Amino acid sequence: MSNRQLVKLAFCVCLLPFFFSCSSERDEGSEGNGTLRVQVSANAEVLVGTNTRVNDGIEQEVPDVNDFSFSIFKGETLRGEWATLAEFLADDELTLRSGNNYVAKASYGDVNNEGFELPYYEGNQPFVIKRGQTTTVEVTCYLANAKLSIVYTDEFKDYFSEYTAEVTTSLGNTVNYVSDETRYAYFKPGEVQVRVKVKKKEGYSQEVTLKVGEDYALEARHAYILTLDLDAGTPSINISFSDDIPNQEPVKITVSDEALSAPAPYFTANGFNDDQPIDVVEGKSAEASEVYAYLNAAGGIAHCYLTTHSFSLIEQGWPETVDLTSVSAESLSAMQKLGFQMAGLGDKKDKIAKIDFTNVVPFLEYTEEGTEHLFELRATDKLSKENVEPLKFRVSSKDNLFAVSAGQSVLYGTTKMKANLTLDGDPAKVTYWLKKGETEQQVVPSSIKSNGTSHDLLFKFDESQYADIQMEARYLRRKGTLKSAMGDPVVLSLQYPGDVWTKQATLQLKGNVDGWNFLCSQKDNDGNDGVWNAINCPLSGSTISLTNLIPATGYTYQFTKKDEEGDIVGASNQLSIETEAELQIPNSDFETWSEKFVWKGTGKPGSIDIYTFYPYEDSDLDPWWSTQNDLTTAKAGIYSYYYVAYPGTTYVNSSWSASTRMKLSTSPINGSYSAEIATIGWGEGSTCTTGLPWGGLSCNKKTSSTLYIGKYDISTGEVHGHTFASRPTQMTFNYRFYSYNGEAASASIQIEHREGDNIVNLGNGYMNLSTTNTDKATLNISYSNEELQPTHISIVFLSSTSSSPAIKEYSGEINTWSGNADTRGIGNVLVIDDVHLEYAK
Repeated sequence: MSNRQLVKLAFCVCLLPFFFSCSSERDEGSEGNGTLRVQVSANAEVLVGTNTRVNDGIEQEVPDVNDFSFSIFKGETLRGEWATLAEFLADDELTLRSGNNYVAKASYGDVNNEGFELPYYEGNQPFVIKRGQTTTVEVTCYLANAKLSIVYTDEFKDYFSEYTAEVTTSLGNTVNYVSDETRYAYFKPGEVQVRVKVKKKEGYSQEVTLKVGEDYALEARHAYILTLDLDAGTPSINISFSDDIPNQEPVKITVSDEALSAPAPYFTANGFNDDQPIDVVEGKSAEASEVYAYLNAAGGIAHCYLTTHSFSLIEQGWPETVDLTSVSAESLSAMQKLGFQMAGLGDKKDKIAKIDFTNVVPFLEYTEEGTEHLFELRATDKLSKENVEPLKFRVSSKDNLFAVSAGQSVLYGTTKMKANLTLDGDPAKVTYWLKKGETEQQVVPSSIKSNGTSHDLLFKFDESQYADIQMEARYLRRKGTLKSAMGDPVVLSLQYPGDVWTKQATLQLKGNVDGWNFLCSQKDNDGNDGVWNAINCPLSGSTISLTNLIPATGYTYQFTKKDEEGDIVGASNQLSIETEAELQIPNSDFETWSEKFVWKGTGKPGSIDIYTFYPYEDSDLDPWWSTQNDLTTAKAGIYSYYYVAYPGTTYVNSSWSASTRMKLSTSPINGSYSAEIATIGWGEGSTCTTGLPWGGLSCNKKTSSTLYIGKYDISTGEVHGHTFASRPTQMTFNYRFYSYNGEAASASIQIEHREGDNIVNLGNGYMNLSTTNTDKATLNISYSNEELQPTHISIVFLSSTSSSPAIKEYSGEINTWSGNADTRGIGNVLVIDDVHLEYAK
């Protein structure tokens, strides 16, 4: 007889049509009727291995569809359920809405019932009721569980006097196959284990239980044949599993007297009794110093299966069932993180192994899902023998009472917090995490005082806390929240950005600081924080007026309150300010000048080279001072005469200065140079006919020259101002003044705050200059806006305040016949030096 057999199930279809009229519900404001026609059929056809449809050849009675249950769903919602189709037919209460999607489902049996003559059929079909039409729903039910037959060859039957088989399923059911059993048994799809019990006719006479191969995976609508054959020459049992199932390797089990008489694998428990639970508080270790099992397999270890019933472990990645001889790296890592250890079950496994649960026990949780944890160990040796009964290690977890609570509310800015921990366990194993927005930082209690299961905690933080303190306590996977409410805030602030000057600052205080210290930390020249010192607090109401500050220096202020141990238990925020620097204007002594050749006319004899002057170096990329010289020396016609083009601002001891031509003093007020600003006549079309009867100087344009902070562009004119971040209270300068026609000169300063095109005038100073002797001027700056910080400064020196300044002719050495080319028209002459900014605040 062949040792492999293919069984084909007979194909049988039973159709039972039903006609059911149902009235649809209101649809879009109108009602209508439709007819539902139901056809249910049962199909016993199976798929064996591949998608090929075959008949298993055994007369198989198909259940009567009248006995099938029937139900209708709308989405996940059950609309109706009937124990039999007959009940469905008789139900005239069902109303279905036309246009909706429904699913009809028919079934027979229970997939969880496993054994002989327990087929389970199921089928479903979606449908839509249509108003005024007959909707036909055909539901075909197929076998939804798997079927397995065990066949013994004649050679097998001749060799053994007794033999039976049993199949154990994932549901925990066991189905026994007696020696003459020829029927299929039905199983829920999943893995099954097959064992055979045999007793030889000759030789070793004891009954032996052998595990047949690996676990077998069964699928719905599949009929499987497990064939047991015998090779008497070896001797060995040869097992084959359904020819049509791919990738099935034949299994061979040696059944010599020596193999059958070898002892089955067995486990020895240490630190626990088989199947007797031990009570352990969650997080603690077992009373025994070690909890493990030894595996002994005289026939050599083939497999060692660990089945775990523990919701908390499995939730953390611990496998529910695993062969410890071939555990995946991912599963082993998860188990090791939860304390699991083993030895002797790797690639070099032999006959002895150790499965250690010692460090797993503390991870076994007390949960609402269950307090008992069960570990089952089974082993198979290389002779296919199993340990008789699985070794069971049970742990009953007890509540560790874990809970946390915070103490009383704390002062704003505290660095301390008290809390209480309730725990039947080691409080040092609890970790605490301080929450700050989306981040967290681990903190460790500075002290723990324990009394039984109650533990008083004291936390000290590295920095003051300015919001309700929220911490999370973690013990294993338990979590608790500690929240300590914060008292009323104590806040230092600036009312306005402009409240900090060079030597003074005004702070605002919110909150009660009675008995608190006022501290100050001053930064060094490199910007490093200094030490904290207690200082006098000039507090009036809610305002703190600070004086005698150092310009361009950073300060940090804070109020603090300390307890008897010297720890901060209350603190304001830290307010950092930086005083304005006592800035000065570059080249304010006017010692730096540059000159540039502009042009030379060729129209007449006497044309001269025209130069212009700038109060900065050529290489200066960010000059501060500017003039109108580019305008008054611009090319005018073809003549290069002084009265046509001449610089109005230069240094006083220049050969081009007005003082030189007027025979005034050309000595600088201080140093090597002083700036000279003169009212001049100029412009294309100007004439000079001095020496002729109708002669005289006629200038086309008369300009009060300027020296100012800013830039000059020939196309757009003067642009005043430069970036500047301080607020002086005075401007001083030395000057010498020559007035013509009783006209005065002027000096002005303006401090501004600019944002884009918006300019806010913060402070101004202005004065007319009329003294003709050398003098020192002091210009006070009055601030109308002290709220904003300065961003720009503007200074302007003007040679004449007259809207129509007067000039006087000063003849040169070139005569009339050469065009009086060096004749000049000059009015007021203002000499400036040593511009200095003073800071009183």
